[in-house]
Amino acid sequence: MTPAYALPDDALLAACQCQTLRGGGPGGQHANRTESGIRLVHASGVTAESRTHREQPRNRAEALRVLRVRLACGVRGTGDPAWLEPHRRGGRLVAGPNAQDWPRLVAVLLDGLAEAGADLASAAAGLELTSSQLVKALTADGDVLQAANALRAAHGKGPIHGR
Repeated sequence: MTPAYALPDDALLAACQCQTLRGGGPGGQHANRTESGIRLVHASGVTAESRTHREQPRNRAEALRVLRVRLACGVRGTGDPAWLEPHRRGGRLVAGPNAQDWPRLVAVLLDGLAEAGADLASAAAGLELTSSQLVKALTADGDVLQAANALRAAHGKGPIHGR
């Protein structure tokens, strides 16, 4: 079964309650006159919202991106290590939070960390990445860092410090 974070947009939206919100982003005098913000509430209870753009479709796309990352952070054992292969170059990860595949990569990285008992060096070796590249990826997004630190705390390890 395909994990929720890997579903196509329409299938993921079908599993969500979509709410419109009043502005908050740019727009000057029009900021609070249109309901261009979006809040998505997934059936699992995970939420994401965006109000940063003037256009509702852009806010929906941003909220979907955040929701996918949060869903990937919350589920272990669903990442396919093959998803990492196209984004790995000699121990380096050549994709970041803006990559379309980022939620899938997050799932693989966090699964690798969990399998290694939250040990960064062991996880990096298992993922065929350098330790610094793994830490860089785990600290690139606040939700991912929080999930990684929760895994480390569960295994009696100290937190990874963000940038």
